[in-house]
Amino acid sequence: MNFKNQNYFFLFLSYAIAFLLVVLHRNNSFFWDTVQLASAHANYYFQNQFSSLLLPIDIDSGHIPTFGIYLAFVWKLFGRSLAVSHLAMLPFVLGIVFQIFKLCQKFIPQDFVGLATLLILADPSLLSQMTLVSPDVCLVFFFLFGMNAIFDNKKTWLIIAIFCLFLTSMRGMMISLCLLGLDVFSNINFKKNSRNIFNQLIKRSLLYFPALLLFLAFNAYHYYETGWIGYHKDSPWAACFERVDDAKSFFINIALYGWRVLDFGRFGVWFVCFILVAFYKKQLLQSNAIKLLFYFTIGIMIILPLNMLWAKNLLGHRYLIPIYLTFSFFTATVLFSDFVNLKLKYALSLFWISCLIGGNFIIYPDKVAKGWDSTLAHLPYYELRHQAIDYLNENKIDFKDVNSFFPNTASLDRIDLNHDIRGFKTYTGKSNYIMYSNICNIEDQTYDSIMKKNNYIVLKQFESKGIYIKILKKQ
Repeated sequence: MNFKNQNYFFLFLSYAIAFLLVVLHRNNSFFWDTVQLASAHANYYFQNQFSSLLLPIDIDSGHIPTFGIYLAFVWKLFGRSLAVSHLAMLPFVLGIVFQIFKLCQKFIPQDFVGLATLLILADPSLLSQMTLVSPDVCLVFFFLFGMNAIFDNKKTWLIIAIFCLFLTSMRGMMISLCLLGLDVFSNINFKKNSRNIFNQLIKRSLLYFPALLLFLAFNAYHYYETGWIGYHKDSPWAACFERVDDAKSFFINIALYGWRVLDFGRFGVWFVCFILVAFYKKQLLQSNAIKLLFYFTIGIMIILPLNMLWAKNLLGHRYLIPIYLTFSFFTATVLFSDFVNLKLKYALSLFWISCLIGGNFIIYPDKVAKGWDSTLAHLPYYELRHQAIDYLNENKIDFKDVNSFFPNTASLDRIDLNHDIRGFKTYTGKSNYIMYSNICNIEDQTYDSIMKKNNYIVLKQFESKGIYIKILKKQ
């Protein structure tokens, strides 16, 4: 296969993977945080005819709720269903592939653009999010869109990208700050006099002003109406925002951050990078493009986690996807540089993709919390959950007498859009039945009280590819 056909093949494969991830999983229920950030928000706007901008306090996440509004609008046009919800993500999913491809065209020799696109796309956390109805898919698209706008120096596109990042979530603001740094180093001429540089910086900063104005206006209005910004002490997820209380906890967070960056097979990308640096250090220092991407990678690795490391539970895998992609893009740029041996290119590419594919098969022991929404390993859960619910129905077990855990405590309608208002109560230890899955990431003490103290017996277990759901009855 010549390089041209190879490029077409890998690019087609990238688009096909992204398309199939959406279409083949179009009937999957809302999962993990998407139950809140997608279904709950969209249902509110859908049912209330968009009569209020602000959400009820019990589902208000503090973000500008654009994603919920978008999803509710799509439901109004095409119907309220899981399939419509997933297909609403398709433009952003395919757009991510296109934006990755455009970025690769700018820095990677034409012969390897398709392969580089596939390698960057193959991140397990990104692929997993593509199977969900997730605002993070939109955030990743606008992040990549913003990078392309910066490198092309397209000011209008950059304004749109930054504006949409602010609309998507508060993390969009931190990502915009990272993009500002890239923008300054890419498009400001620092060889001119200080006054000229200052004028350039002022003009460039104006591109970010509409998004900042939007952010300030929304949060001022939100504070005026609710009295809080971001989160409040009675919020259901307030525990996630609790500050680390000592230096030890902060350093544990840093270690956890390092684990997230290496998790799900991403250690393979880091290994590839270290090999390339060891073999070609001198050539790397001579490339201005590689140095620019290196500085941006370091910058986003430092800036993006700043609003996560101070809290106890904000280091979710999906929050760091822009970091994974930026590092992969930097590594791919080095890997496919002209100075790297051709056989080494293919050998390291095979190792890279093998590690990422294998990363989706990593399942930790029950007491090790895992980012289930950031790995394709979670996919068997949906069918198992339906089987467990069918079992409860067939055995006439009242849902009111069944406890469960996040993300299975919302109503069935909120999770499945099936008009069934029944739901499981959050575990208290007082119910006769428990529906438990290893995707729940429950506390060790709770796990031991259920599994190791003979308080419950297993009535039925449903299992597939390392994922299980148990129906337990109190003894």
